[in-house]
Amino acid sequence: MPEPAYANIARTALEQILATQLGAIESAATLVADAIAADGVLQAYGTGHSRIVTLELAARAGGLAPVGMLAVKDLVMFGGADPGPILDPTYERESGLAERIYKLAEPSTQDPFLIVSNSGINAAIIEMATLAREREHPIIAVTSLTHTRSAGARTTQGPHLADLADVVIDNLAPAGDAALEISPGVRIGAISSFTGVLIAQLLTELVCRRLLDRGIDPPVHTSANLAWGDARNAALQERYRDRVRPIEP
Repeated sequence: MPEPAYANIARTALEQILATQLGAIESAATLVADAIAADGVLQAYGTGHSRIVTLELAARAGGLAPVGMLAVKDLVMFGGADPGPILDPTYERESGLAERIYKLAEPSTQDPFLIVSNSGINAAIIEMATLAREREHPIIAVTSLTHTRSAGARTTQGPHLADLADVVIDNLAPAGDAALEISPGVRIGAISSFTGVLIAQLLTELVCRRLLDRGIDPPVHTSANLAWGDARNAALQERYRDRVRPIEP
């Protein structure tokens, strides 16, 4: 049986990320390590499928404990909002969401923001980046520069996420994300989640190595499915209890 075409797309994407984006990931790792060393928390935010990347960073085995995951659903889970509106997949285009999410999170001034959006154009993303910039948080963007610059984007008016960030990591996804045309006009094989997860894991490693270089033990979660996991995680949960909210199972 021939190898699926997506396998080659994924392999090429991995190689291209390593060849072109390590410098930006290194810069992002320095920002995050500086913040954690100063007792800060990385605030990871995305909407739609971009939440996959933020979830890869937050509250997972082998992941950094001082990572807060911010999402539109916070308005319901922590803000008491009606869940009905957020089930609309276009809700991320609504103005005003970001400020409400930001206020619920109560980030510290030294907290960097990692904002993930393949398109980099929706209101909930742009307004969060603008808010973070106004409050002088360092901003790391994970986005598709190809989509952002595409004439076919739903809106080409700026600013875009990439315009507001201190560090831009390109996920190398094509415009529209789907990388494989299986018949005329029919495309499958989204790539942004695959490269986004890779970026998240590379970032985690580099942050941990920078902390070790400073003589700081990286505050990393152990799998709760290991017999000793809960005991090891308890101290981290207590340390960050007031700044990192739990994630639903």
